[in-house]
Amino acid sequence: MKNLPPRTGDIEKIYIKEKLEEIGMPIDDLSLGDFDYIGEYTAKKARSQDSENWKKVGAFFRPNYERGILIYSLIKKFNIESFLEIGFGRGYGTMCAALAMHENGTGTVTTIDPRIDPNFIRNLQNIFPEPWFESINFIEMTSQNFFATLDDEDTYDFVYIDGDHTYEGVKSDWEQSKDRFNKFLLFDDYHLLTKNEDNDIECAHLIDQIEDDTKQLIIMDRRIFFDDRGLTDEEVDYGQVLLSKV
Repeated sequence: MKNLPPRTGDIEKIYIKEKLEEIGMPIDDLSLGDFDYIGEYTAKKARSQDSENWKKVGAFFRPNYERGILIYSLIKKFNIESFLEIGFGRGYGTMCAALAMHENGTGTVTTIDPRIDPNFIRNLQNIFPEPWFESINFIEMTSQNFFATLDDEDTYDFVYIDGDHTYEGVKSDWEQSKDRFNKFLLFDDYHLLTKNEDNDIECAHLIDQIEDDTKQLIIMDRRIFFDDRGLTDEEVDYGQVLLSKV
């Protein structure tokens, strides 16, 4: 057993639709097809063939496409000009951010990951508009090594922490990022106390320790896109946590 800090679960909670209304980016003003299209190539997942939902509702599902809607909306509404993503994954967050930067006409996306497949990037370039890529810096590096390359005064308008989800990994990324964001910092994968934690998803143990009056858990997984699990808002017990300086 790991010796992790105790959980408090003391956090303000809001649902993604309410958050979008709060920042002046209601769903009716968004083009949901943009995020569905991006997700088709960067985020859609296949279910296990022996799962109950494979038999009942289908082979694929859209896991938390709403996170891309939030990233896009914050960049658009608050004129974010520099977005740092820790953890490229398959590129969903990066492409949603790049779309917003392209529409704003300015801005840079910096995405870092120790494993970025150049063949995968070339494939994305065959799918999405080339101008989107003009704003993206792909950096194949661990976050620790990346931060070591920065000067003390280097900052970003928006930092997204979605890399190593172990407690020590999230702690390291937080400590390196907490003085480098000018407007927003977003954490992936906060689990409420009612949710059984997956292996090595320990983000909440770190997030619960952060003292910040703006700290807000946004419940978002399949709250806008169709949820074939049939869960109600109240039954979704995890989301992403946003800190704000605006």
